[in-house]
Amino acid sequence: MIPHAGVPRQENNTACILLRLQDPGAGRNPDWPRPEAGGRLEAMSTVLIVTAGALVCLFFPLDPLRRRRGPAEPDERVDEREVMFSRINRSGGTPAYDDFYARRPEWKATDDRIRAMTPFLKPGATHYDPVLSAEAERHFEAIETFEPDRDQVDRLTAELCAGGDPDRTVRSIITGLGAVAVGCTPLRKAWVYTHKGRFDDEYGTPIDLDHPAVILFLLEMEFKAMRRAPQAEVVRESARQYRRGAVIARTVAAALQQSGWQAKAHYDAHWDLILPPLAAAAGLGEVGRNNILIADRYGSRVRLGAVTTDLPVRYDRPVHLGVDHFCRICRKCAENCPAHALETGARPVDRGVEKWTTAVERCYAYWRQVGTDCGICMAICPFSHRDTWFHNLVRAIIKLNPWLRHIARLCDDLVYGREWTSRRKETDHARVQRHRSGR
Repeated sequence: MIPHAGVPRQENNTACILLRLQDPGAGRNPDWPRPEAGGRLEAMSTVLIVTAGALVCLFFPLDPLRRRRGPAEPDERVDEREVMFSRINRSGGTPAYDDFYARRPEWKATDDRIRAMTPFLKPGATHYDPVLSAEAERHFEAIETFEPDRDQVDRLTAELCAGGDPDRTVRSIITGLGAVAVGCTPLRKAWVYTHKGRFDDEYGTPIDLDHPAVILFLLEMEFKAMRRAPQAEVVRESARQYRRGAVIARTVAAALQQSGWQAKAHYDAHWDLILPPLAAAAGLGEVGRNNILIADRYGSRVRLGAVTTDLPVRYDRPVHLGVDHFCRICRKCAENCPAHALETGARPVDRGVEKWTTAVERCYAYWRQVGTDCGICMAICPFSHRDTWFHNLVRAIIKLNPWLRHIARLCDDLVYGREWTSRRKETDHARVQRHRSGR
């Protein structure tokens, strides 16, 4: 190789290196400009400033600076008789059936078709399991027969009457009974049903709740069970948590009543309220594209319960989790819904409010087809990952600004994929059958 003109040839590389350590200018063309120490410091400072500025921009807490607002209230209230679970409970030839479809004839053919499908939790459905489905059914039956334990109610009444802070006491009682979070908000009439409709014996009864406050609580659904969606493990877990919610709500309501306060429990099949928007107003989360509450740390893996009361409680403020924007750019739940029941685009206007809606007929028909309550839209939600320090750190980052949510969505797609894959687990019944067949 021909040496560069003007540069002395280096015969001994080792000697050259030692020489330059002693004198950084040794071996350099005297005509070349000599670097100044100040220039190097200036370059390093520029790099540090640019890096710090980029990090500040990336993690700038833009969203927390905005005003936190609860869900918008609709123009009109919902009649529980028009809720899918109430509609499907109508039986031909009864006064309730005749009255309802005289007012809503456009729903009759669809509802009759769904009623003719395999009954929920019964043999014949795709994911029916004789062990798990029967267990789920026992949980639902236990909700209807449950009565609060009198000794427990007496103990809780003593706590409430001990003279401490009633708000702190009732929250402590509810978490002590198994809830993972509690929130309070004023009772808004917009989310109170107009009439009862679930059962024939109370069909059409007007609902007029005059309690000033509602106490809401969350129950976490087991992560491993939700990973089986839409198999029978999911409906068993749903039923188990609904039963726990009924126990907590009825026990707390009984203790409040015995303490001299007005109170009413709201639990599975016995709701007078629409709980997800009230839970959002109480600071327990935000309502997502799947029309389910998305809670911090648990995502959509929660079930709700509530007690309305005149107990003086402190109201919680709505929280910002970044759900609204994240759901707009994610769409995993809608794209993976096997019934195509969720909105994939922008939010339509429903009762005067922009909100994502659910095609309830498609959703519930799929439930009857598979024999479970599906749960895919809950399990695939990126907010529904495990309650670990790492996932909670990601949830905290998502709250900060829109560009971090785009990054989080891309990372979630890369690590977990965009298509739902149910994790199968051999049930007890399957193991017994395999053992008997000798396989």
